[in-house]
Amino acid sequence: AKTLLEGGKTEVTIYEAWDHWKARGGALGLAAGKRILEHFGLSEELAEVSNSSEGYTWQFHAKGSKLSFVNVPGCIAMRTDLQRVLVDSMPPDVVKLDHKLVDIVEGDHEVLLTFENGVTASADLVVASDGIHSFVRQKIFGEDVPHFTGFRVLYSVSSTPYRPDPSISKTHWLEAEGAGYAILEMTAGRGSTRHDLCVLILRSEEAITDRWDSTMVKERFEQVAQCLDLPVLQAAVRHAELCFDWGVYESPPQKSWISPRQRIVLLGDAAHATAPFLAQGANMAMHDAYCLGQILLKEEISLSKGLQLYEASRKIYCEGVVAKSSRMGEMHTATGLRAAFRNYFLSACVLRNMSTLFRTDPTKHMPWEKHESLLQRLGRSVSSICSEKPWVHW
Repeated sequence: AKTLLEGGKTEVTIYEAWDHWKARGGALGLAAGKRILEHFGLSEELAEVSNSSEGYTWQFHAKGSKLSFVNVPGCIAMRTDLQRVLVDSMPPDVVKLDHKLVDIVEGDHEVLLTFENGVTASADLVVASDGIHSFVRQKIFGEDVPHFTGFRVLYSVSSTPYRPDPSISKTHWLEAEGAGYAILEMTAGRGSTRHDLCVLILRSEEAITDRWDSTMVKERFEQVAQCLDLPVLQAAVRHAELCFDWGVYESPPQKSWISPRQRIVLLGDAAHATAPFLAQGANMAMHDAYCLGQILLKEEISLSKGLQLYEASRKIYCEGVVAKSSRMGEMHTATGLRAAFRNYFLSACVLRNMSTLFRTDPTKHMPWEKHESLLQRLGRSVSSICSEKPWVHW
């Protein structure tokens, strides 16, 4: 919506099911998303609600020793604060709260929407960004059921600072009683918006709910954490004001994100719900939105061709990130020889992959521009040189 409004030629309406703004979950790591917000001129607003405007360091530790690190050209902010920054930057009449979609009918020329409050509406294009349990996807693209990945995430949030350096985030790999764990510690925001967070990743044979407002009592978090000897985890337990307990789910890959009559398209978790272990869910959704918005603003590209270009630009990339994130979860909870291999051999590869993801810049190239790899550029240069030197042909 923000991208289309910047273009100034499109009528945009956001329909939100809740009757008030509700940001479920804790913090977001923004890299690609940060660049998009800066492109919109929201640098100052983002700096006020994030841990750093200059980037931060992410360290990996195992058995009490630092293994490696990566410098992240991004920031960490609370979801509530990021949502407020975006909403406040748009005209208030763009958003319609308390509009829960109960029916959607796609025609050749428009899409008809019916809401629980009795309101009906029509649109030339509907962008379905309604999450992993997307009503639109189920209704238009066919029934599917997200599957439990076997991972569980316990998540504590505290507005009382207990971490010494908010510019450094850490991942700790631990083993206890034959099980592997990963503990992520980070700081989101600054000043009055600062929150210190601790995330405990473990395996679970029992399918845990994926509701993002699924909270747990502090004593339960403490009970799970007490078998792990890590000072920051114990500090997180002492200062926790809110604790979440989530199961990690993924949705099966979609054959297409575009509806049969090409009037409805999927975006974000509705298209490619991912495990959170690479911190790319929100970044991919924001990148999707920016990419689609730029294409729709291009008047010489038809709607049909534009949606195909959007899917071609994003689908393979996003599905690749989803696969990598699942493997990251397996690596986080490795034990024994696999854990040793991870610590001393795989961690460098992981950092390279993460560095590539963090440095993705959605604003650098437009989707309709041709991208050349290094080898393609080299080949073109050699071809150009050869064409200018007759003796080469001899």
